[in-house]
Amino acid sequence: MIRQISVGNLCGELGGLFDKLQYSADSMRRYNKVFDEFTEYAGKAQYSQQLGTEFLAWKFNQIGGFVTAGTYSKDEMYYFRAIRSLAEYYNFGVIFRRHDFRGEIVWPEPFRECTEKFFLSKTEYGVSYGYVRSSRMVMKDFILFLDALNIHTPQQLRYVHIEQFTHSLVGWSTSTVRSRISLLRNYLRFLFLNGYIPEPLAEKIPAGLTPRGRRKLPAVWSEDEIRRLLESVDLTNPNGKRNYAMLLMAARLGLRIGDIRDLQLSAIDWQACTLTIVQNKTKEPLTLPLPEDVGWAVIDYLKNGRPATDSKNIFVRHVPPYDGFAVTSNLYNIIAKALSRAGIPCDGKPSGFHTLRHSVATHLLQGGVEAATISDILGHTSPETVRHYLQADTASLRKCALEVEVKPYAEG
Repeated sequence: MIRQISVGNLCGELGGLFDKLQYSADSMRRYNKVFDEFTEYAGKAQYSQQLGTEFLAWKFNQIGGFVTAGTYSKDEMYYFRAIRSLAEYYNFGVIFRRHDFRGEIVWPEPFRECTEKFFLSKTEYGVSYGYVRSSRMVMKDFILFLDALNIHTPQQLRYVHIEQFTHSLVGWSTSTVRSRISLLRNYLRFLFLNGYIPEPLAEKIPAGLTPRGRRKLPAVWSEDEIRRLLESVDLTNPNGKRNYAMLLMAARLGLRIGDIRDLQLSAIDWQACTLTIVQNKTKEPLTLPLPEDVGWAVIDYLKNGRPATDSKNIFVRHVPPYDGFAVTSNLYNIIAKALSRAGIPCDGKPSGFHTLRHSVATHLLQGGVEAATISDILGHTSPETVRHYLQADTASLRKCALEVEVKPYAEG
């Protein structure tokens, strides 16, 4: 059954939640301004996402359009934020601040059982935490989209609604659209096979809706840029010692940020000089030799930088209670700061920790290392994955160019 609550009461509940979350006085002022105006606009009406959309349209018609720059742009942005937050709170009982939401989504009652069982089936299949987390956020957006169409139960779903949702993805990158449609197809197939929807909607989604295969070249740093990046880190303070060891692990071993972030003290065999982990993404074991500079960087951090803590993780946050990093954190700020200090321009290309992994693979290819060996080093489940990095190895690609015999036109 759909929850019935007046706009005024819903705004009051959400305002109370913001207060508990200790939103700043300035933010509370801006949100409350929107809530008061929306409550006045709605009168005694029951909340619906459609009513929120109508309020926004009315508001910006009153002021002559939405201003994206200048003195009033921040105030006007809060209208969108406030109305979006009301929709999330109404449907899920929680709000999602940016991309750092760490809680469990409580699905709306009509979708609760089927959606929770869908993700349970994914977890039992062995997919990674990161996949489940990102998928939950996509499904949250999908259910919000359905709510705006007044679709409140799985049984109401029809292909036209799926089509409208896919059209709303216009402007997203090809890879994002492809992954979202793939997830949606899996979800709909699960719903049909388990009797939650009356027809096989998944089979109606065209297989060629988005281009197949990867299209973007992986971002790669040169060996000189990586050297400058590492040299830019300030090793005179605890944060610098930690960040340097993490960057070095990515640059020398090609480890994923999730595996570095969750690396435990027991993973390193100091006698054998090896590092052994079970990879977060693939759940496969991986053993690598521990380079000397990486080992000494970790030792320096453990002895001279890491705060006293009971955490089993090597790398921890340097604010109380000194726990390991959240599983949702990609620690982008660490590499971004190092790139800035080193004076290395990003020029719009990706610049997260994963670019160091790309760089390791590309440099190994350029050094003549076989694809199968690189796949073993990086912990891929299939050697075919390495083919992606061939796109960035322009030096090797030039060797593949065919010699063309040029003849004078007269001979033709």
